[in-house]
Amino acid sequence: MTTYRTLTREFAALLPPPFDLVDIPGGDVTLTQRGGYLHEPQTVHVDAFAIGKYPITNQQYQIFAEAADGYDDPAWWEFSDAAREWWYENPRPLKPYGGNDHPRTHITWYEAVAYCQWLAAKTGLAVHLPSEAQWQRAAQGDDGRPYPWGYEWDIALCTNNVAHERIGTLSVRTHEGEGDSPYGVVDMIGNTWDWCSTGWESGTDDLTLDEVRVLRGGSWFEDVQKVFRTDSRSSWNPELTSDLRGFRIAVG
Repeated sequence: MTTYRTLTREFAALLPPPFDLVDIPGGDVTLTQRGGYLHEPQTVHVDAFAIGKYPITNQQYQIFAEAADGYDDPAWWEFSDAAREWWYENPRPLKPYGGNDHPRTHITWYEAVAYCQWLAAKTGLAVHLPSEAQWQRAAQGDDGRPYPWGYEWDIALCTNNVAHERIGTLSVRTHEGEGDSPYGVVDMIGNTWDWCSTGWESGTDDLTLDEVRVLRGGSWFEDVQKVFRTDSRSSWNPELTSDLRGFRIAVG
């Protein structure tokens, strides 16, 4: 049976490592933390899909930033009026923060979506940001675990600031093999918040809506343990950037 992971070769010619896709089987996920459209806990079904094993790195995003048909091409910004207007006023991305294999930060939601649009065109695959339900499914699996690795908090298994060290981002592979989700997805919590496609108020994945978007996963800066739970939620304006926010792709 063909799986999404077998399609990783479609990306290999475009993106430097580390890159891989992880197949996530269909199943139910319960969104529990109220806020925005979520007025009470909600269980939803998630169809099978694939998600990036790692967040998109500085080097991987830079390919898009420098490609002749990449960041400068208006085609990737046509998904919404707000995105197109933002790009006209911001024709170049901000400089990377950290090393080549650190997660790409200082990226707006618009820039993350534009990258997915470009990858979709280059690979012929349905590349997009994960919805927040997909993100939680990939992080949590079937057993409702509060952390990707299990039921007990371990400060050493993700990049965080609970010890008040303010270390900044690290390589996306720093905690690989120890802090992974049940499906082997790396860096799901800590290091950077992941942009999701889901609108905070609408609860939809409609890219045309100009609204605040969901973030998942916590960042290196956060010093409150509960932020790093697999069901923890946050949000941010789509046109704003910081060194705390990055993204990973989904397919299908």
